[in-house]
Amino acid sequence: MTIELYQYIKFESQEIEWLTYFVVNKKNFKKMSTTKIIHWSISKYFLGTRQNLPYALIILNQPISLWDKHFHTIWENASLNICADGGGNQLYDAFEKTDKKSRYIPHFIKGDLDSLRDDVRKFYISRGTVVQQDPDQNTTDFMKCIDLIRKKELESSEPSLKYEIIALGAFGGRVDQAMSNIHYLYKLKDERRIYLWSDQNMAFLLNKGKHQIQCDLNVEGPNCGIIPIGIERAIVTTTGLEWNLANSPTSFGEMISTSNHLIDDVITIETDSPILWTVELKF
Repeated sequence: MTIELYQYIKFESQEIEWLTYFVVNKKNFKKMSTTKIIHWSISKYFLGTRQNLPYALIILNQPISLWDKHFHTIWENASLNICADGGGNQLYDAFEKTDKKSRYIPHFIKGDLDSLRDDVRKFYISRGTVVQQDPDQNTTDFMKCIDLIRKKELESSEPSLKYEIIALGAFGGRVDQAMSNIHYLYKLKDERRIYLWSDQNMAFLLNKGKHQIQCDLNVEGPNCGIIPIGIERAIVTTTGLEWNLANSPTSFGEMISTSNHLIDDVITIETDSPILWTVELKF
């Protein structure tokens, strides 16, 4: 067999594979076209204009950069402020040498408490923080905090209360911990919105369907990414990016959209499978 014939046959087989995929998923694409648009706007959290939607702030065990104004806004507008074990150390250390140490007192510190320092525990307990130890080694401190949030929702007088969650310090440490945090986006995707934040990045999960993301280009971008984690592939269409996708298959080992750029302040994304949206933060 000649090289030219082999390449032609290989190309044809790939075309047949993609055609088969589109035919099999034709009903899904028709259904997506009539699905309502899901709206997102994360900048409102640190601009202080989203007080009408209750959210909980979980501080994970990563250093907190002193982007002071934004941190203060996120903290003050949160209905619940929780430190996940060593996250208490990070909060304490971030403001230890300032006059603001007593301003940021969490409602709870929860985890197996193998990381929380004694001086930090005593400081926050003396100021009203409830410290809860959960020795279960089959759940992470992050998940323990989410279970606490669920409990507080059940205890609330509002039967439909469902907190969105901002997890601060979700990236920047060990890779396996970052992947565990992303895992919870998928695990809880049908329960609530969870945003993973660091001082440089933010990520959240876009479920199957149409999404419109309102961006503040003063604090978001330009770099962004669409990552198909945990799935075989996703077919994605976008607008508002420098390199838009048009019914483009994206998967690991083939093509993924990273180091893309925000061009417009309104981004639209349509996907037939859950995908991770990431965007750079300019604090």
